[in-house]
Amino acid sequence: MMMHSSGTFDYTFIAADGPGSGTRRLEGTVRESRTRDDKRLLGHAPLLVTQEYQREDWQLYSLLTLTPRDQNATVQSFSFSVDRELIKMLREGDALHISRTPCAGLGLSVLRDGQLVAAAGAISDLPLGPDVSIGTPFDLVREAERIFQTREPEFQLRNCPVELRIGNVTRMIDVGRPKIGAYDIFVRHGIVKGMPGKDSCVSIERIRVCPDTASPLSGIDFETGGRRPSAVSVRQAAASKRRRRTGIRILR
Repeated sequence: MMMHSSGTFDYTFIAADGPGSGTRRLEGTVRESRTRDDKRLLGHAPLLVTQEYQREDWQLYSLLTLTPRDQNATVQSFSFSVDRELIKMLREGDALHISRTPCAGLGLSVLRDGQLVAAAGAISDLPLGPDVSIGTPFDLVREAERIFQTREPEFQLRNCPVELRIGNVTRMIDVGRPKIGAYDIFVRHGIVKGMPGKDSCVSIERIRVCPDTASPLSGIDFETGGRRPSAVSVRQAAASKRRRRTGIRILR
């Protein structure tokens, strides 16, 4: 069963100042059209606060906490971590898009002057600019399944490859770290079939614009992070060395 739309979100935040800090405060808006009483996990216009912290001496992160500012939310807050450099690199006017899918996949993308700078996680339905697109070649998957089914009638591909287009180059990738044009790519996996299944997990970073490893580390964090109570301060979390990375506070 897929998640109800009230458990999802799709927000846009515009950076108000230049690069240099992993601690920021941004006001967001919901990206898709909505009715007045349409529920989303954090409502229609959440506040995003980011705070720098360290899990270990060599791990520098930003904790992103979203809190609702209207009556259309179903939780009090939602938090997760990304590599600190992904937040520090934001410049004034950059568009930060963050979403949670019906399969509970987290994704984010950063556009600068309409061009993709970085993306991580479940990014298939996020804005990626005019030169980048990502999807699943279901027509080819079905064709491949039919070939295998000539010997095994019930055969199905559980893991589907990613179809990635950058400029005039199109690649089919199940897993790997290719470089395509001006971008470094990390495909952790494509869509995994099931109920509800898993979104693809991909990171893309523009070379010499997005710091190395910022997108891949963040994408892995989205997938492997556990629960982290958002009421716990960043300082306490770092001191206790907990590895829990996402947290939701439920409205009561």
